Amino acid sequence: MDYYILASGSKGNATFVKEGHTGILIDCGIAKKQFNYKMQSLGFSEDDISYVFLTHDHFDHYKNIHTFDTNKIYSGKGNIKDLASDHELKAYTHYQFGELDVMPLKISHDATNPFAFLIKGKESLLYMTDTGYVSKKNRNLIHDLNYYIIEANHDVKMLMNTRRPLFLKNRILGDTGHLNNEDSARLMCEVIGKDTKEIALAHLSQEANSKDVALETYYTIFDENHMNFSHDHIKVADQVNIISGGEHEN
Repeated sequence: MDYYILASGSKGNATFVKEGHTGILIDCGIAKKQFNYKMQSLGFSEDDISYVFLTHDHFDHYKNIHTFDTNKIYSGKGNIKDLASDHELKAYTHYQFGELDVMPLKISHDATNPFAFLIKGKESLLYMTDTGYVSKKNRNLIHDLNYYIIEANHDVKMLMNTRRPLFLKNRILGDTGHLNNEDSARLMCEVIGKDTKEIALAHLSQEANSKDVALETYYTIFDENHMNFSHDHIKVADQVNIISGGEHEN
């Protein structure tokens, strides 16, 4: 399994996951021209996308989802107007998409029907962003996966020092907001295992976080918890640069 985070952040999100002949695009919140350019730079095209998943109905995730063939698009009920009922995914249900088993996980975000995705083939991957917290049920399902694309949205102190209005800060900090660096790192300490190869930190705030701050928080918490996991295997996705990982890099 390979993954390519084409863009990640409040200005647009898109991630391509590939195993064998099956390609899954998760979200398309970036311009189609930018999307095509990035896919082509990796040696892929839209023809390599077998299925398109939408995590939830916020603009930075669904902006250009409708440019794809509706027969390829899947999401939770209510996220996409006029989506065929047999393309509406239900949480905690296994679906077979080509060579991959996909289970949507219900997450906590102020959107209509937000999902994370647990994807398993020859290897396993979690895609989870845009959640205020991670439930015990979800924690029990995501132990010892090969790859984690996990939200590390903000540093709490940096967020509180921004000029954003208090109601917006409270939204981000709340249970239906976004996972902060520290909570993200502590979650990973709990769930990663001997088969875990990489962690990619995603959906970083450009104003209330940075790559260096997110990584330093992870390193500190991993070291405090005596985690035997190489710092070199923790990556940070961003809004502009493609971050890739998976089998081809291990």
